[in-house]
Amino acid sequence: MPDQATPNRLYFGDCLEVMAEYLADESVDLIYLDPPFNSKRIYNAFIGGAQWVAFDDTWRWYEAIDDFHAVASEVSLAPTMEGLRRILGEGGELAYLSYMANRLRECHRVLKRTGSIYLHCDPTMSHYLKVIMDGIFGKQNFRNEVIWHYRKWSTGKYAFQRNHDVLLFYSRTKVRERAFNQLFMPRTASTIKRFGSKRIVSGYDERGERLPSQVADEDSEGVRLDDVWDISRVPPIKQLYPTEKPLPLLERIIKASSNPGDVVFDPFCGCGTTIHAAQNLGRRWIGIDVCVQACKVIQKRIEGHFDSLWDDIEFVGMPKTLEDARALAALDPFKFERWAASLVPGMEANKKQRGDKGIDGRGRLPIRKGEFVDVVAQVKAGNTNPSQVQAFNEARRQAGAELGVFTCFEDKVTSGMRNAAVNSGQFKDNWPVIQIYTIEDYFLGRLPDLPLANFRRP
Repeated sequence: MPDQATPNRLYFGDCLEVMAEYLADESVDLIYLDPPFNSKRIYNAFIGGAQWVAFDDTWRWYEAIDDFHAVASEVSLAPTMEGLRRILGEGGELAYLSYMANRLRECHRVLKRTGSIYLHCDPTMSHYLKVIMDGIFGKQNFRNEVIWHYRKWSTGKYAFQRNHDVLLFYSRTKVRERAFNQLFMPRTASTIKRFGSKRIVSGYDERGERLPSQVADEDSEGVRLDDVWDISRVPPIKQLYPTEKPLPLLERIIKASSNPGDVVFDPFCGCGTTIHAAQNLGRRWIGIDVCVQACKVIQKRIEGHFDSLWDDIEFVGMPKTLEDARALAALDPFKFERWAASLVPGMEANKKQRGDKGIDGRGRLPIRKGEFVDVVAQVKAGNTNPSQVQAFNEARRQAGAELGVFTCFEDKVTSGMRNAAVNSGQFKDNWPVIQIYTIEDYFLGRLPDLPLANFRRP
C-alpha cells in the first residue's frame, strides 16, 4: 500500500508508476489532467534561445500492449477495451486509449469519494475517452462536458475553425458532500436593460402559474455559469511550454470543484499551470511529469511567483544535486536511467526499460523548418569501457538515428572511451555522431554539441 502523499510534492516519472508507488487510496480532492491528445504532432519548445522538440504526440501499438492487457483484464473494462479494439484495430489510436485507460484507473483509485476529476482533451479522442471514463467512473457520475472556446489564427477553408477543447467532468460518486461552488457569469444585455444589476425574484402561485418577476433590493451575482467557457489561450509567443493552458481556466476549475486546503492533483503537470493556480487559491497540490525540462520550467515558474516556496517543496525522483544523482543511481538504477536518458531537451526515456537493445532514450531535434534529426541515448550508472561506446554506436545505426548521446558520471569516462566516440565519425561534417555526456555536465548547465534550430521566437 503506498504511503499517504504529503503535499506539496512534485514528482518526476511516469504518472502510472508514481501513483502506484506514492499515492494512497482516496487521498486527493480534485484531479485535473491535460495529457497528450494523440494529435500526431511534434510539439516544439524554446529553451535557452533554441528550439527543441518538447514531445512527440504519436503512439505505437507495441509500446502500449501491456497497458491494454492490464485494463482489458478488468471485468468492468474488458467489454469497452475489446470493443475499441474491434472498432480501431491494433494501431496508434488503441495504443493511446490503452495508455490513458490504465492511468485513469489509477486516478479513480486515488480520488476521494467526495472528489471530482476533469479530463482535458480535444475532439479527436474525446468521444472514445468518454466511453472509457464511463467505464471507470460510471456513467451515472458524469457531470458535464465543458467546452473551452478560444480564438486563434484561422487555418484552412473547407471546414469550420476548430477553436475549442473538451473538459470531461466526472465525480467519484453522487454524494452530496462533493465540493461544487457555484460560479456566475454576466447577465445578457437585454436582462440588464430590464432589471439592471438587482437580483430577480420569481415565483409561482397556488395554481402553479408563474408570477411576474420582481426586483429585490440586493445586487445579483449574475447568471449561473454554463458549460461553454470563453477564455483566451496563452499566445504562442508567451508560452512557457507547448500546449500550455491559461491560468484563468485552471483557477475556474479549482474554484468550482475544491475548497481552500484541499489537495489538487495533476498527473501531467507540464509547465505547472495547475500548481500555480492551486497555490494562488490556497489549495495544496501534487504534480507529476515525465519530462525533465518540464520540471525545470516548473521550478523557474514557482521561483518567479512565490518567493520561498521552492525550498518547501518535496521533489521526488529528480535529483537536485550531483550527490542526489549518485544516491539515486545506487538506490534505483531504473529510475536513474529514466531521469538521465531525458536530461537533454527533446529526449524522452523509453516507455519500456527492458529489452531496449542498448537504447535508453530517444528524441528528435529540429535543425530547420520541417527537417529533423533522430537522436538516441544510452545511460550507464556503473563502470564503463570503450567497447560499450562502440556497441552503442552500432545500436544507434540499427535504430536508424543520426546521433547518439552516451551518458555517465565523469569519473567513469576514460580516454579510450573518448577515442571510441571520436572514431564514430561526424554528422554533416559538423557534429560528432557519438558524444559522451556526463551528469556533471548537466549540473554545470552544459549541453551536448547538437544541431539545433538556433532561432528565437518571432
